[in-house]
Amino acid sequence: MSDFEDDPLHIGGPPRKLRKIQHRAQKFRKEWCSLPDFKDWLIPDENDIFKAKCSLCKSSMVAELSNIKNHGKGIKHKQIVTAGTVKQTSISNFLQTDKKLKLKTQIQRAEIKIAAFISEHNIAFLAADHLPGLLQECFPDSEIAKGISTKRTKTTAIIKNVIGSSAKEELVDSLKNNKFSVLTDESTDIGTVKTSCVVVRFVICFTGYNFIMDYGSTAI
Repeated sequence: MSDFEDDPLHIGGPPRKLRKIQHRAQKFRKEWCSLPDFKDWLIPDENDIFKAKCSLCKSSMVAELSNIKNHGKGIKHKQIVTAGTVKQTSISNFLQTDKKLKLKTQIQRAEIKIAAFISEHNIAFLAADHLPGLLQECFPDSEIAKGISTKRTKTTAIIKNVIGSSAKEELVDSLKNNKFSVLTDESTDIGTVKTSCVVVRFVICFTGYNFIMDYGSTAI
């Protein structure tokens, strides 16, 4: 009996030679691009037929389904996919067209005229709270009326900061080029509040006409 018959497992015999199994490289298959999990980002690598490429991450990988699936489950890839699905506001929405800019200018002009009308006729500012709604009901087809929002707070701000400042600049320019006189008076009201009224009178000459202008202010 030979040694191999006494030792069926060949423990004491010569070592067997193990044959190495060669891994066959997998070429990229275009059918993978149509799969639901890969169709949005999987593309072939133009430089290597044995590799696949992610169009979002800009990275290449061996063209095997296991590698491709692992890449799709990666944290970095998921973050990029999530960021890509968020709808961003188009930059065109932030840019005002000529039509919108013209409408905005017309609305501002109308609001200034309304504030000037209230100031000129000494109308109570509380009446401005109801004026925008009245105009929108009277002119429902007007885009300008729809944009007017001059209630008492905004009306007061327009009169003080826009109309008042503009009138003051015009007054200063007129006084630089015309002779004027100053009238002043001080008084104390019932509430023991001291006031000082100042009036500036000057003449503005137009062609064939002379206008006497009075500008007054009150200081406490």
